[in-house]
Amino acid sequence: MTHWARLSETGSTTGMRLMVTIRRRLGAWPFRIALFPVLVWYFLLRGVARRASFDFLKRLEPELGGVRLWTRSFAHFMQFGEAIMDKVSAWSGEIPLSSLTGTGPEDLRDAALRGEGGIILVAHHGNLDVINAIGERHDIDLCALVHTRHAEKFNQLLEQATGRKPPQMIEVSEITPATAMALGDRVNRGGFVVIAADRVPIPPTVDDAKAEANSVEANMAEGSRPASPASAATSPRVLHCDFIDQPAPFPQGPFMLAALLRCHVYTLSCIREQGGAHPRFRVDFAPFDDSRAVKRSGREAWIQQAMQRHARHLEARVKRHPLQWFNFFDFWHQAPDSASNPDSTSAPKQDA
Repeated sequence: MTHWARLSETGSTTGMRLMVTIRRRLGAWPFRIALFPVLVWYFLLRGVARRASFDFLKRLEPELGGVRLWTRSFAHFMQFGEAIMDKVSAWSGEIPLSSLTGTGPEDLRDAALRGEGGIILVAHHGNLDVINAIGERHDIDLCALVHTRHAEKFNQLLEQATGRKPPQMIEVSEITPATAMALGDRVNRGGFVVIAADRVPIPPTVDDAKAEANSVEANMAEGSRPASPASAATSPRVLHCDFIDQPAPFPQGPFMLAALLRCHVYTLSCIREQGGAHPRFRVDFAPFDDSRAVKRSGREAWIQQAMQRHARHLEARVKRHPLQWFNFFDFWHQAPDSASNPDSTSAPKQDA
């Protein structure tokens, strides 16, 4: 099946620019009116996303069917439309701290003041672009590990339309040992590395695998030893965890990175609680674990245990706010289990 990151972008650049212009120039309600037919078109013609929504909602409510299922699913898509509007507002710097509720903003600021940086686990649930307002207002060192290529046009458009640079981001396909060391330095200085822990690594293409093999051969020809065998390039680093009554694949990368950096680990969520032209968002930031106490011999066991705990934590959040779950693909069948792969916990490379 098609990997989530290789699903083509929907919509032309002209259409995206028009929507962003409407939101920024005319406001929230004109944007909603213009967005409605777009979402209807997307809902009816994008079968992969619609079927994924159906599957997800029926897992939560098995009795859903017929008109009720279609209505509920369209409401799911409408919530996604609201998230797009909030993304534009966040990039434009239009979300005030007064619209953020909960103790999350203060808890994050306090952790930063104490110098207790670390890994922040997030998911595609709610709207994390709003979190940028916290980092900007309180000058908190936040860096996101992301895979932006599947939304490259939209991100470039937002930057052009708003005249504002995006938050600090690192494309995960470019993670190297040197990058990992830089992330470690950031954490040691009290900074935070934000990483999504709900989407599996991007499987390599044939060209990627060939490039990896050529790189290994070159290293061997020079007399150096590669960090891992070439076969590791074709093995997605995932582990199946119980999630909404069925095992689902989750990426090991965030937890491998946390174990490697030996640091505090946190969770962060941002849920839209109030609609209208002036929405409010509940932000929750909480300690999740501390990998500094994990011994090298117990690293693999810690990763597996932490991943299952995180899956349960995410499941509870999703059940409270199901329509803000924005994984519109076959989440439960993203990738085979790689727990038995001996190289699956040998490197921190993953995607967000």
